[in-house]
Amino acid sequence: MTRVSMKDFARACLKLAEDFEDTKPVLEHSRLITAVNCAYYAMFHAAQAILAFNGIGPSRTHRDLREVFGKEIILKGLADRELGRVLSRAFELRQASSYEVYAHFGEDVVREIGKKSGGFVKRIKEFMSE
Repeated sequence: MTRVSMKDFARACLKLAEDFEDTKPVLEHSRLITAVNCAYYAMFHAAQAILAFNGIGPSRTHRDLREVFGKEIILKGLADRELGRVLSRAFELRQASSYEVYAHFGEDVVREIGKKSGGFVKRIKEFMSE
């Protein structure tokens, strides 16, 4: 990376994750698609943060991020496999919410992914503070 250290990039990504993390305000206004996007992007930026924290540069695509996260974090035992599954599920929901015109999500599904997103970000923060 140029001009910005990997650690600074990791901190900036984690800050973005925290900004996206709280889906409650958008759920209060029944903005389910927005809540899905917030949940996913909280995890996306948290995953970028942990990769940068471990010296791995930013991913160019969402698919690349998930693959590198799986290979470098999950398979190396740095985080539980459930984090990889949650990230993939959030990506699937985000894809549907962004590209499927008739996508519909029940509030329970959106609340659950929001909750899991919060747990994902919390775990990444814990890992980065160890």
